[in-house]
Amino acid sequence: MRIECPSCAAGFDVSPSALEPNGRTVRCASCKTTWFAAAPSLVLADGAIEQVPPPAPTPTVSAEDRADHEALAATVKKDEVEDAEIVAVEEAPPVSPAEEMIPPPPPAPKRKTVSAFAPVRQKRRSVVPLGFVAALLFGVIAVGIMSRQSIVRAAPELASLYAAVGLPVNLRGLEFQNIRTRQEIQDGIAVLAIEGEVENVANRAVELPRVRLAVLGENGIEIYSWTALLPRSILYPHERVPFKSRLASPPAQGKEIMVRFLTRADLTASIR
Repeated sequence: MRIECPSCAAGFDVSPSALEPNGRTVRCASCKTTWFAAAPSLVLADGAIEQVPPPAPTPTVSAEDRADHEALAATVKKDEVEDAEIVAVEEAPPVSPAEEMIPPPPPAPKRKTVSAFAPVRQKRRSVVPLGFVAALLFGVIAVGIMSRQSIVRAAPELASLYAAVGLPVNLRGLEFQNIRTRQEIQDGIAVLAIEGEVENVANRAVELPRVRLAVLGENGIEIYSWTALLPRSILYPHERVPFKSRLASPPAQGKEIMVRFLTRADLTASIR
């Protein structure tokens, strides 16, 4: 009896007794395909034909795979094929067609090997507490306000900075109060009269310097200046002393009067 592989169409000569009585599962020696080979029909004594269960459905194979299997089967010698076929039939375990339909269990997934690694530890940066920074800044500001006179005395250019924030620094301890100006005519001549007071705002006795007065024109340009003596030379804490000065024939282009104390820079400039 001759059977053919449903996958590669390789033919094998098998003894009918090997498939009796109900057929059995065989395996192709060429492509290793397993299928159920039915036993040949038997004629009974009464002339009826014994029905053999239909074979299990054969797997579908593409034309390309069939051509590859046929080329492989052509290279195998006939005697080798027969020997392999017999061994394959004997080794193939008999299974029923229903069992053949059950697909084999899927292979167990391969476990991935993950190598453990030690995380790289980053160095912790030293962080200064925000409260400490705020306290330090507050302390610097407090010292700058309370000691502003000493700071300005060491760095006079900072006086304008303190004045800009509403904290003018008075190193002399003297302030001008109630400055007034008026125009007078004496003997037919125009006279500019300037009056006011000087107050000691310090907690110590202060020596009074000369007062410097100036007439300013357009854009604050100084046109004319002069000095005046105060009636006292020393002023004690919280005392006031009045002063008065007159300028005959003041410049007609004058727009403003500036009153301040005489400084060493003024004396140096007059000598030059």
